[in-house]
Amino acid sequence: MTRYVKVALMGAGYAGKSTLIRLLTDNVTKLESKYKPTAGMDCGTITLDGDTKITLIEIGGQTHFEFMWPEFMKGSRMVVVVTESTPKAVLKTRQLLEKYKHLLEGMQVIAIANKQDLPGSMKPESVQDLLGVPTYGMIAIDPKQRLHGYRLIVSGLRDMVQVAS
Repeated sequence: MTRYVKVALMGAGYAGKSTLIRLLTDNVTKLESKYKPTAGMDCGTITLDGDTKITLIEIGGQTHFEFMWPEFMKGSRMVVVVTESTPKAVLKTRQLLEKYKHLLEGMQVIAIANKQDLPGSMKPESVQDLLGVPTYGMIAIDPKQRLHGYRLIVSGLRDMVQVAS
């Protein structure tokens, strides 16, 4: 019997949540770099092994979708907070983490400091200092980052399972 593990992606609009889902779930050689806001929800599935699939799910990051975040995070084993690596975006992400910290209690939470290729991007270590959660740099439009993304999600889930045992 296949077991599904839900991983929620959370973050403001334009952070790259849908692009990250495409990177990890679609076998494409080129990812779109033009911004297309998520209209509602986006999801994808990673097959971990013959028995386990990881479902990545995100709800649009625009403010008018935030009321749905508490419901969509329910049942998630892990939350991946995706932020653009600009100072302004990271501060907004810190506000979101503060606002929803009650929902994140007991969940494995990591952050992706996306768009590391853009001028003025903050280093992942600096983003981590501001967000207070383990943070990893990424360029979600680069298919060469696919394996790095898999490792982050799978390691985070393994760490969570080891802590729970």
